[in-house]
Order: sequence, then structure tokens, then C-alpha cells
Amino acid sequence: MRNFNELVFLTSYRFFFLILMIVIIFFNFLDIIIFQYSRSFHGLFFIFFQEVIDPLSDVFDPLNLILICTLILFININIKRIISNENKLEVIKKNTQFSFKKIISLFNFLSLVCKHFILSLALAGILCNIFKYILGVSRPKYFFLEGYSRINFFNIEHKVSSFPSGHTQAAFTIAILIIIYFNRYTLFILVLAILMGLSRIFMSMHFPSDLIAGAYLGSIVPIILYNNFYREEVEKIKKRYNVNFKDLFRLMYWRIFI
Repeated sequence: MRNFNELVFLTSYRFFFLILMIVIIFFNFLDIIIFQYSRSFHGLFFIFFQEVIDPLSDVFDPLNLILICTLILFININIKRIISNENKLEVIKKNTQFSFKKIISLFNFLSLVCKHFILSLALAGILCNIFKYILGVSRPKYFFLEGYSRINFFNIEHKVSSFPSGHTQAAFTIAILIIIYFNRYTLFILVLAILMGLSRIFMSMHFPSDLIAGAYLGSIVPIILYNNFYREEVEKIKKRYNVNFKDLFRLMYWRIFI
């Protein structure tokens, strides 16, 4: 998969140290300047991020995707036993025009994708919250308005859970997962993830360094998991059957139908 090979460099040590240096520079020298400068933007920017971009975070909430993937896994429990019923198998084969082997392979593919989504979203979210607790970085509005220190180590208070940005982490985890499996509209997906991250500055919830760290964390988790646990089997199925979204949707429709 061309796009995935291009993404692997994100997990390199060199890129990690580059991101670390960028975050340190932003945290110490640029965060406050950039945040204060953002306050001078035209009100339309704030309306756009508040009314258009920020609500997307609720739509693409990790919990929603985890629940959807869990539901798909639940529906497909014991699929081999279910389609061992000749009548049910015949319904699926007739309406999808798939062979028995392709049906089994596509169900396996769906399970792998759902497991990868669930594990990536859960693990990235857990790691993000661990860093939030350890570092205790104050959110901008509490730093400026209530005199909080920038760092309050080992603090679970919401006001000091700015670093990394959880919304940005989630946006980039979802973006990378979509890019890995659909390999289309990459630029649009990344721009949307960036806008969802930038909205957190205009909502006075994060500094730029929070977004950078959140985007990095959100990106590397699904890449590492895919490369080590899912890539071989997924790419084997995709290469053999040229899997596409229509095939998967059709298969799930007739699975529910039977």
C-alpha cells in the first residue's frame, strides 16, 4: 500500500526527536505568542471553527466508532458456523456473487479492520490521558484568566489537562486509519484533521504545542499497530480480492438480512 509506506517514517526515531524539539520550542517560545495572535483574527474564523468544525468532533467521537466496530464484531460472531447453513450461504452467494472463500476472507478482513480501529482509538486515547495526567499543562483560558501555572505535574483536574490535545489525537488517529484502509482522499482527510485540531485554539482549549503532540501521538499508534499486527493479513486479502467499500457494505447487508 503506497500511502502506508509513506506513513511509516512517522514512527522513526529521527522523526520522534524532530517532533520533540518542535514541541519544546513551541512550548517555551511560541505557544503564548501564537495563541494571543489568534485572538486578533476576524470573528468569522471563530464562528467557522465553533459552528462548523468543532461539531465534527462529536460526530467522529472515538467512542462512537468503537461502538460501531464492536457492533460489527458482535454481528459477525461465529460467522463460519452461521454460513455453514447451506440456505444462508446460498442467499449470500447469490446476492453478492462472491465465492465461499471470498465471503470468509471479507468477513475476516472486516474483523481485522474493526479490531484495529478499536485498539488504535482506545490505546491512543489512554496514552494521551496518561500524558495529560503526568504533565498537567494548563489550558489557555485558565492560564490567562485564573493564573494557573503552565505545568502542574500529576494533576487530574480538567483545567490542567491540555497536553496533548485529545481532540487532535482522536482526529489524527481516525484520519490515519481511514488513509490506511481506504487509500483515497488523503489530502482532504488530513486537512479536515488539521482543522479539527486548530479549532481547539480558537475554542481557547489548547496551545499549538498541544496540537502538535496530539497529532503525532494520534498518528503513530495506528501505524505501529498495523505494521506489527494487521498489515500482513490485511494486505494479503486486499491483494487477492481487491477489497472495496461496496463489497464490504453489500456483505454486511446480506449478513444482517439472513
